[in-house]
Amino acid sequence: MGRETKRVRLDFDWPMGEGWEGFLNPHWRKCEACKGSGDTVAHKRLGDIVSLLMISGSDAATGKCHPYFDVHSFQASYGQPPSPEFAELTHGLAGRGPSGLMGHDACDRWTATKKIIEAAGLDPEKWGLCEICGGHGDDPATREASEAWEKTEPPKGDGWQLWETVSEGSPVSPVFATPEELADWLVTPGNDTSVTEGTTREQWLKMIKAGWAPSMVLSEKGMQSGVAFVGDE
Repeated sequence: MGRETKRVRLDFDWPMGEGWEGFLNPHWRKCEACKGSGDTVAHKRLGDIVSLLMISGSDAATGKCHPYFDVHSFQASYGQPPSPEFAELTHGLAGRGPSGLMGHDACDRWTATKKIIEAAGLDPEKWGLCEICGGHGDDPATREASEAWEKTEPPKGDGWQLWETVSEGSPVSPVFATPEELADWLVTPGNDTSVTEGTTREQWLKMIKAGWAPSMVLSEKGMQSGVAFVGDE
């Protein structure tokens, strides 16, 4: 997820910030039984519990108490960060320890959830899946048409345009004749403001020619925008 460069026709005129119609599957419908999650309420509750476990592992590693445990009274540990061995527990469940300020991430929670289901003697590929959609999250009645659908790219051409990939995909800049003109537009205050602040024309130009950058990157420099990261490489 982030920003990518597309080569489109110079006269391409799709509204900025509006999802491109060729990327929007007209047949997809979410499963009403699970609201598109693919999970039963039991699986969702387990996910909530695992999230608390992972937070506790991060607390044990940092020695600080997450605000949740300050607000919600737990009889034995209210307001106290757990001792270091809790980080060992979540490390074992997740397959790795909490990372820096970010703690355990969604991948760690997924791995831990799977291990807990397996420890109960259940199949993590079947337990907790929505009985209607089988864990797919979509409406079975429209699945065949949805899976047969193929996305279409915007018309290719000589123009340079920046797109966001956080959603299905939409343009976030006008079309320009050169990458230099696009870089000039991007460093103008107010343009693509979610990632423009703090980035230079040179960084944008490198990213435009590279073709893609993630939203954010955690590196030895700390947290920085993906554009700045790619531009500095």
